[in-house]
Amino acid sequence: MRKTRVDLHQHLWPEGFISALAARDRPPRVYGSGDGMRLELGFEPGGPLSAAAHDPGRRLAILDAGEIDTAVISISTPIGVESLSEDEAGPLLDAYHDGIAEISAGSGGRIRAFAAACLAAADAGAAGVARRLEDGFVGLSLPSEALATPAGLDRCAPVLRVLESAGRPLFVHPGPAPWTRPDPADTRLPAWWTPLAQYPSWSLRAFATWRALGAAAYPALRVVFGIMAGGAPFLEGRWRTFNGSARAIDRNLFLDSASCQRLDLELALAAYGAEQIVLGTDIPVIDPAPLLGALEALGPFVGRAVAERNPARVLHPQGGVP
Repeated sequence: MRKTRVDLHQHLWPEGFISALAARDRPPRVYGSGDGMRLELGFEPGGPLSAAAHDPGRRLAILDAGEIDTAVISISTPIGVESLSEDEAGPLLDAYHDGIAEISAGSGGRIRAFAAACLAAADAGAAGVARRLEDGFVGLSLPSEALATPAGLDRCAPVLRVLESAGRPLFVHPGPAPWTRPDPADTRLPAWWTPLAQYPSWSLRAFATWRALGAAAYPALRVVFGIMAGGAPFLEGRWRTFNGSARAIDRNLFLDSASCQRLDLELALAAYGAEQIVLGTDIPVIDPAPLLGALEALGPFVGRAVAERNPARVLHPQGGVP
């Protein structure tokens, strides 16, 4: 019997969150309306925003088409909400949390969500995250740059301790921290440069720092790195060369499959094993069909591990439902 198929990497912006972005007069903000709606961002070039792509009913239809039972939503850290001051981040985070909680309640459990944190707060948002976990959020998403240095790990310690104590997972998505210098790509570069060059470099920094320091500091915390941690499987041999260790990857460390094709998946499976890869599609940014087709081509054992067993280990390793 097929178990629940769970996608741990999707984005869905509630209407109230889009409205809160539209009320701003500086990045991150939304301007325009209808088909002319656009995003203005501080850490990367902006672009068009499709409200239809964030329609909850349409999203449920996409889940049906992909035979995905449950999607776990995150705020989309690249826009930089978590990097704002408390005064600026507060209304946006409330709009996201309240809106996605309402969508989740109306989805019959098919749409769930990671909370987001105000990293500029004195406790790195820990108190707010604790409240959201009590309200039913499954865990927390953080921008990768927040964890990319020892100082960043220290700054995020209060919220990481909340997660570990609650037994909830962390999702690390490419994105800036409050101390990240805004440096959007030169306008001469094509639109693909940021997701191909900047996002992987951010993710790799966080992944390496977590393996060096974070995993030992938070041994019970389950962590999912988006976009294959920026291509970490390709660099596993380099890790072993310079680290001097061929030890197996931490069992609490997972990598999601967003944007992967078959060769990428085969390399990840060879580097880390089928037990550490989880389904992440990055809907609506990426069409999920190529990834889902590649998983199917790899056979039922891989497909069930990546889409069913491993997400279950991330979300409720003891058999309960967070």
